[in-house]
Amino acid sequence: MENWLNIDLSEIKMTHAMFADASKNLLRYEYEDEGGHKIEHIEWVPDHPIVKRILEDFTIEDLERNYVVWNKVESHTAEQFGIFQENFDDIMDYIQGKADPSTSTSTSTGEITLKDIQMIGNDQESFFKLKLEIFELPEVKNSGNREWKASMRKATTTLELLALLYEAYSTLENEAGERLD
Repeated sequence: MENWLNIDLSEIKMTHAMFADASKNLLRYEYEDEGGHKIEHIEWVPDHPIVKRILEDFTIEDLERNYVVWNKVESHTAEQFGIFQENFDDIMDYIQGKADPSTSTSTSTGEITLKDIQMIGNDQESFFKLKLEIFELPEVKNSGNREWKASMRKATTTLELLALLYEAYSTLENEAGERLD
């Protein structure tokens, strides 16, 4: 907006504005004009005609809030880009057809497969967390069967652990006399 003196600022549709830096010395604003969508920056000078025009559509609180939101989005984008970079080789293999998505251990629908369950046993930390979660179940916590609990502690695979857990559920009855499995 170099020739702002020659433009009727009331005709400009401001679409977005925010402080562009933490010191609040710079504004970033977006607008539509006959040339299309534009993004500009301007020094924060409250008496400047463009700054006055921006303040017609956006309060100072809006400018501050938009800056905070923009930074959160940028931070999230940077995190996602980091994940992308960490998995770049796998992603490229998939894109180039070198990886078969059907061999993936998780599905895009969020469903858990048998392979996912088995893989938990291959990750010591995940397997340990699963055991802790199981031992927090009231049926396990309140059970006096020390042999059964010891067997679960010694379990080395996810399927073995779940089979032992099922063993307890298949023999327990609830207060109404119905089996819990």
